[in-house]
Amino acid sequence: MEKKIRHEGIVISVFGNTLTVRIVSESACGGCVAKYHCVPSESKEKDIHVADVAENFVVGDRVMLILQQFLGFKAVCIGYLIPFVLSLAALLVTLPVTDSELAGGLAALLILAPYYLIVKCMRYKIDKTFGFTVQKIDH
Repeated sequence: MEKKIRHEGIVISVFGNTLTVRIVSESACGGCVAKYHCVPSESKEKDIHVADVAENFVVGDRVMLILQQFLGFKAVCIGYLIPFVLSLAALLVTLPVTDSELAGGLAALLILAPYYLIVKCMRYKIDKTFGFTVQKIDH
């Protein structure tokens, strides 16, 4: 059975067959009964754009956004793991060559600029890969 990541949200805009859905993203302790007495608990509203929606939705509809779990891991790799490995590699290569911690640190940071520029240029292809499925919630 395929595992899925689910987020409940509300449609805040509809333009053609593209929806904007607002979800509330909570921290890991966001569901705790003591969250109002604890400093680390937090929640953020996020707007998710979903393209190529077949159903008709209207503003205010309660929906469930569904994403395959393996795509969540792929997103973590693109956003965190690959940049970490690139920075570490740049640091480990530059340090012995230049014998300067400053040069190694700068190289580790500067390697991220072209990486994130490439990710930004490929955002439309990435958006197609990470397509959400939207289902109306009937109450």
